[in-house]
Amino acid sequence: MLASFLLSLTVAQPLQIGTNLPINVPHNAISHVECIFKQINVPFKLHKLPWLRAKREVQLNRLDGYFTANLLSQMQEYGELSAPMFLENWYWFTHADSATIAEEDLRYGVVRGSHQADWYQLSNKNIEVEVNTTHELLKVFKKQRIDRILLDLEEFEYNAVQLQIKPDEYAQAFYRYVPLGLFAANKTLKEFPEFLNIFNSYISSCSQNPFILSKIEKLTLVKVLLEKIQHLASSEQVQQAVIKSNEEPIEIKQLEQIDQQWAKQVIDNKPILAERFLKLEGSQFLQVWQKQMQGLITEIIVTDKQGKNVIISEVTTDYWQGDEAKFLNMYLQDDDYYIDTVEFDESTKHFQVQFSVPILDDENQHIGVLILGIDIEKALSNKVSSP
Repeated sequence: MLASFLLSLTVAQPLQIGTNLPINVPHNAISHVECIFKQINVPFKLHKLPWLRAKREVQLNRLDGYFTANLLSQMQEYGELSAPMFLENWYWFTHADSATIAEEDLRYGVVRGSHQADWYQLSNKNIEVEVNTTHELLKVFKKQRIDRILLDLEEFEYNAVQLQIKPDEYAQAFYRYVPLGLFAANKTLKEFPEFLNIFNSYISSCSQNPFILSKIEKLTLVKVLLEKIQHLASSEQVQQAVIKSNEEPIEIKQLEQIDQQWAKQVIDNKPILAERFLKLEGSQFLQVWQKQMQGLITEIIVTDKQGKNVIISEVTTDYWQGDEAKFLNMYLQDDDYYIDTVEFDESTKHFQVQFSVPILDDENQHIGVLILGIDIEKALSNKVSSP
């Protein structure tokens, strides 16, 4: 299927792709897209276009796609967005002296043509100032000509340092993650139905940077969840399940066979082994605990000291976690926790991180690892309930 798909594209005319990024200057996004198209052997031609024109060209079926884009409601009928190539971390920044101003009276500023400008237009925000660059926007913000701005956290922090804007001059609050990808036009998807699936499959191999939580976000996650997770790790149900599993070690060859069988069943949508685990008493305990967290927790995995599953709350993609960072960086170290990179779940359109803590016995020795999938947007938005 893949071979025939790639062959059909290599003999076609180059795909016409728009971008608002400088084409003649090295840029991570352009390098990323070039890498993916090279890997899938698809010819393409880049066109430097303003956002509005790129969208219009897609609507008129004169472009096969454009990047880096987020999915706007007015564009949904014209195509489909790829899985994220980049992740913007949007925060509200409010000037400290504007804290007492009523929400409806706040003055907003925005960079002309930006993704935030699109969002403001859809949400009917009162735009006081439009500028051409983020640097200009922060100058206006510093001079208090506007009260609030919406920006990617990393972009704000970089420009704030340049302009010597101090943390006590503003309040910040997490808003949402915004996935940026390649927007593929309907005409492309109609001619090549598997294009987006193939494109998505090469995003990670061509990515130069994983999605990493900022230091502040990690500290927020720890403050909100660490105590609850550690309490779960020390619960009788988890402890008993791990101790029992450690008393029954498996030879590595057999472990690999079970892992392969487990993974194949999940891919074939017949997770017989995983469903047996879900019926265990300890797994049912995890399911109740997860449900009480009202969507904050997406999955729970308890492993023994070999890294194999002991009890689970959801069907996992594999049986053995022993070769993955979420196990190795926790079980082989003395840290209190490990937080992995941000992942995008294509099926649910949610972002999650895996939060791991050691499972310790009465003598404070490592006997396993507790791994939780966290809906990171919900966690950072403080939408958290206690079990």
